[in-house]
Amino acid sequence: MTTTHTAIKFASPGVQRTLIVVGCGRGGTSLVAGVAAILGVPMGAPHGSTNHEDVELVNLAQGRDLDGNPIGLSAEVHLEKLRSLIQARNRANDLWGWKDPSADMYLDAVSDVLRDPLVLFVNRDMAAIAQSEVNQMQGSIEQAYDMALQRFGRYWGLLQRLQWPTLLVSYERAVLDPEALLCEIADFVGLTPPTEEQRGVARRFAEDREYRTL
Repeated sequence: MTTTHTAIKFASPGVQRTLIVVGCGRGGTSLVAGVAAILGVPMGAPHGSTNHEDVELVNLAQGRDLDGNPIGLSAEVHLEKLRSLIQARNRANDLWGWKDPSADMYLDAVSDVLRDPLVLFVNRDMAAIAQSEVNQMQGSIEQAYDMALQRFGRYWGLLQRLQWPTLLVSYERAVLDPEALLCEIADFVGLTPPTEEQRGVARRFAEDREYRTL
């Protein structure tokens, strides 16, 4: 199979494994998490979600409850709660995953409770990330660009240190050929090749790319 995306530190996945979708905010992680969900990977997102994010896990990692309100606990206590939630996800599924552009802030601290972690590191044109951030959140293009560069740098340093199998995903290539992304994620994670139905869902999901439900 001709590859569109690049696997580094590739290893044959085990039976029990965890898929982690990371990258910059506004950088295409929602698209990639949605494609993983099309393959049947439980990503923890509620029905009808447009950003395909495990709200409970991501909010807890940021010290917030399901409604986004601060929990008011110490960093140590909410980290233990996060670790317990990950262990509960482990017990519920041999394969599961989540998507969080801010995961660079806590992956190190939970690495020992993640089973056979596999990373989808989403990369997107930096100017597009910065412009999307400005469109959504205001601020300056310079500040948004600098923040994106810092996050990419943190992720790269973290992944180099952790040495987890990682698929470098190009957002632009994924939008142009979502079926290739579907097939390559399936191969990387150790899943059966996608069905024609899954391929069709992926094509429709990536059309005129906006935040959308599956």
